[in-house]
Amino acid sequence: MKIAVITDSGSGMNKEQAEELGLHFLPLQIVEGEQVYLDGFDVTCAEVFDMIREEKLLKTSLPPVGMVEELFKKLKDEGYEHGIFVPLTSGLSSTMQNVKMIADNSDFDLTCIECFTTCHIQHYVATSAKRLVDEGVELEEIVARLNDSIAHSNTLIIPDDLDHLKRGGRLTPLAAALGGMLKIKPVLKLNESSEGKIDTFAKVRTMSKAMKMAVDTFVDEGIDENYELVVLHTDAPESAEELKEMYFSKYPGNNTTFGYIGPVISVHTGIGCLGLQYIKKV
Repeated sequence: MKIAVITDSGSGMNKEQAEELGLHFLPLQIVEGEQVYLDGFDVTCAEVFDMIREEKLLKTSLPPVGMVEELFKKLKDEGYEHGIFVPLTSGLSSTMQNVKMIADNSDFDLTCIECFTTCHIQHYVATSAKRLVDEGVELEEIVARLNDSIAHSNTLIIPDDLDHLKRGGRLTPLAAALGGMLKIKPVLKLNESSEGKIDTFAKVRTMSKAMKMAVDTFVDEGIDENYELVVLHTDAPESAEELKEMYFSKYPGNNTTFGYIGPVISVHTGIGCLGLQYIKKV
């Protein structure tokens, strides 16, 4: 069976990067007034960071329906019999449901993988799916192995403030209520236990304490050499470097990723946000 692997720009990839990895790519949209940008096509992290600093009112939207329909037509024309779709979590976006509906209407069989998060874990699951497809692993086994790794993953988020997340409605009510509290640095979780929604994990007084708590939490969860480790940020290089040293130095033999939170996710996190992730290797 010829299987296509599809992801969206929540993964932090752009179109060219996805295609180099053999993945099919759907861009989410970033909207600023009458201007619409296709994430991963015609807007960069730096440009989005600048727009956030300029306090432009940015919104995000699903991949264009026409583009999704064209993708499924193309896949059928190229002889693909099935697709594996790894989108950002349905707790943050209805992309998964929307794309699945279009696939059904296009008479294209599609298996959706719920990763309960986004960013590099989404990236890793998508690329792992492609590797397993290339190795000839059966679909049922691919899904089981991906889901096993997702079950052993976690994401913690340390925002500089909660304004962007509150405005975008991506927080649970409890987490949003933290925004009115003074001198509190929240640590937020995005994982299976929060059903792919951003929820409160802890409240501390300073960024340094928040970083230490996040790293200590991951250490206590039993990470070993079989895990991928990730530190991402939205233009907070000094704090991110400090966090990277705190986290990665504990696991010198592990595969690590360090970089930016992608454009469409940065719209909601705002500038200065830090993110830590881990996932068990597939």
